[in-house]
Amino acid sequence: MMRARESAWVRGVLGACSAAALFTVTACATLPTSTEPHVLHAFEGRPDPQLDMEPTKDAEPDLLLREFFAASANPSGRYEAPRRYLTGPMAQAWEPHEETLVLDTFELTSRPMTDQSKRSYVVQGRIIGRLGPGGVFRPDNQQYEATMDLTQEDGQWRIAGLPNDVVVDRTELRNHYEPSNVYFYDATDQALIPDRRWVYAAATSKEDALLNLLVGGPSDTIAPAVNNAVADDVAYTGSADGVYRFTGLAEAEEKTRARFAAQVVWTLSAAGVPGPYPVTLNGVPVVGESTELTTDQFRELNPIKPIESGPDLYTLSDGKVSSVDNIAEGEEPDVEPVAAVNSLGSVSSVDIGDEGNFAAVINVSENEQALVAGSVDGGHKEVQRAGSFTRPTLEPDHDAAWVVADGKGIIRAERSAATGEVDVNSVQVELPENVDGEITFLRMSGSGSRVAMIVDGHLIVGVVERRENGQRAVVNTAKYAEVELDGSAVSVDWQPDGSLLVGTSANQRPVVRVEQDGSSLTALPSGNVGGAVVAVGATADMMYITDSKVLMRMPLPTKDSLNWREVPGQQGVRAAPVVPRP
Repeated sequence: MMRARESAWVRGVLGACSAAALFTVTACATLPTSTEPHVLHAFEGRPDPQLDMEPTKDAEPDLLLREFFAASANPSGRYEAPRRYLTGPMAQAWEPHEETLVLDTFELTSRPMTDQSKRSYVVQGRIIGRLGPGGVFRPDNQQYEATMDLTQEDGQWRIAGLPNDVVVDRTELRNHYEPSNVYFYDATDQALIPDRRWVYAAATSKEDALLNLLVGGPSDTIAPAVNNAVADDVAYTGSADGVYRFTGLAEAEEKTRARFAAQVVWTLSAAGVPGPYPVTLNGVPVVGESTELTTDQFRELNPIKPIESGPDLYTLSDGKVSSVDNIAEGEEPDVEPVAAVNSLGSVSSVDIGDEGNFAAVINVSENEQALVAGSVDGGHKEVQRAGSFTRPTLEPDHDAAWVVADGKGIIRAERSAATGEVDVNSVQVELPENVDGEITFLRMSGSGSRVAMIVDGHLIVGVVERRENGQRAVVNTAKYAEVELDGSAVSVDWQPDGSLLVGTSANQRPVVRVEQDGSSLTALPSGNVGGAVVAVGATADMMYITDSKVLMRMPLPTKDSLNWREVPGQQGVRAAPVVPRP
């Protein structure tokens, strides 16, 4: 069956003149360069009930310290609330760092004192991340220790000595901050990619905070994947009478204004703000004659791309690939072998796009594998051989594929626009410090801006940088959920919302969700999961896993689900899920 949309990969494979024409590169326009990340501050003129926080009268020194750390989650007024727990001189002298340290928990241990009018405590905990300017979370894993001195002031305990650190625990971060995505254009200028930020919930309206961050430009973390950001002269002047007001882009053509409007609309939509969205630029509508914008006007830029064609699912079992369709509850499943892939031989792993493009690893012998690319509608080309390959991962346009050869080097294969031949290039990877093991899993995000890797059981996430010579690199890598996973990660894939679904070998939590920025890990139901989860996959409304027994699924949201259920048409089959890539 031919797909409605043929990509350059498919056209090249089926073309009579060049059997090697598998991939293509899309040209892109550019917009103005990015600005520096915007520092997150309270929006002027809005009341903040948290500013009413006061030290509890006659509180014991250890309890006062805990109140202080809770108040430290409030950055409003240059940390006006936590300063109330300090002595007068210290409140004036304290210069809190811009970066907030997020601890899992912390312990207070008193130090011996001879002067009963003074107290001293050692604060200890594990840093799980750092919340920087602009609400950017960066994972971390190191011990924290500091000394806090207290003294009596007007008969009340107050903090007289402390470092300039701002410290909050994980619970306070969740209680007082809300994560949301701000969207910027990718390196091809054709898609929006998420930049996850944490906004202080009580200090401002979420919309005002996010739109300030939007005009401030991408974070340093995601910047290498962003070709452009908002023009330097664009400013957000606030909302009035329900209208979001911007200035700038006075000389810009309508296409540029419309592209900016798409960023605004999808950023607000992702934050749960209901549309339509009244937006003005220099006091007039951004595009057209109406100030009201909707996501329908920018459907082609929806950051969560739907699967447009193909079956509900592909599966791989015993070296053969099948398409599995009609697997909704109450339907009769339709299972068919994928002849174009199965004819290649014993399939070790595969990635398939919703238009039918595929990249597959074929077992040639006990000591050799081949990377093959083609279309499920016919036509294929062997790209390269190695001792072993990881499962390949397609780029968003499905016209290039990444794979790890022999556990170490990442390669990228694409059709050269100049020669029509398939070029295979190495991808430079900057792994985190003290990480130098075998890469056993590699998956590219739906936006193509990030990759997730498993290296010696650790989950590593990096950003894809497109360099001037057309080469790719993985930069700004970080180790996610290092302590929680403890080297148990076995499989990983991206979920459409940008989070990661991770299969592990840990009995207590064999399947987990890890947030896009590594800020938290959530154990998923595991009542009937047995053994290591060796394969995972997800659509917007369904998760798939393969444990030691069978292929199973669970709907999203999980709600009250306790057990995973076998996939219709695959009962009793230990198959790996292959979700069509949109």
